Amino acid sequence: MTSKTLKLSILAITIYTVAFVNAQERQRQHRTNPEAVFQKLDTNKDGAITLDEFKKRPSRKEIQEEMVETHFKTLDLNTDGSLSLNEFKKGKDMAKKERLKKHFSSLDKDDNGVIDFDEFEAFNETKRHKRKHKRSKD
Repeated sequence: MTSKTLKLSILAITIYTVAFVNAQERQRQHRTNPEAVFQKLDTNKDGAITLDEFKKRPSRKEIQEEMVETHFKTLDLNTDGSLSLNEFKKGKDMAKKERLKKHFSSLDKDDNGVIDFDEFEAFNETKRHKRKHKRSKD
């Protein structure tokens, strides 16, 4: 009975973790790195953005096109300019594994390769706090 309960608990934790990682990744895709944006806007690289530089900033569409091109090149493993089904699957699998590794590492605070109950509880508490804080802003 204990073994069955333990297995169900581990399954629930795994499902919860994967769902959380996917949600975090979707949220990350909508965020921009302020340093990267600053570097792109500072076209003369003097460490400051003038009004002229700011006005010349690339449009959202140009930025999206650049991101799509970068992502495509990452998936095009043999660099032939096209994606095979195999390349597409491998790229997506690699990205998913990388996201899971990063999320696992963020939960594994003592870096011992295992998420113990205290680490998992700390993660849940942080998540509850963020949700509560977000609700209070809205």
